[in-house]
Amino acid sequence: MFSGEYKKRGLKPEVLSRTLEDGGTITSVLVPWNTCGATQSRVLGVPTTEYIPFAFFNMLSPFFSILFASINYRIRRFGDEEKSSRKAKKSFKK
Repeated sequence: MFSGEYKKRGLKPEVLSRTLEDGGTITSVLVPWNTCGATQSRVLGVPTTEYIPFAFFNMLSPFFSILFASINYRIRRFGDEEKSSRKAKKSFKK
C-alpha cells in the first residue's frame, strides 16, 4: 500500500520493510484481541495487560523508528551506493 510513496520519495524497499516490522509485528503482542497477543497470553498464561509493563522493547520500538527517521539515521535511499563509491574513489586517489 505504501510502496509507491516510498519509491516516490526515493526510499529503498528495505526502509518500508523495517518500518512495517517496527510498527506492526513488534507491537502486535501488545494487542490482546489479535492472534499474536492471544497466543502469547495463552502460552504464558498471563493476560496481556499484565505483561505490557515489561514489554519495553515492544513499546519503544515505534518511537525510536520515528526518531531515527526524523534525524535521517541509516535511512537508505536510491543512489546511496553511487555516492559512497565516489567518496571512496576520491580518497583512494589522494
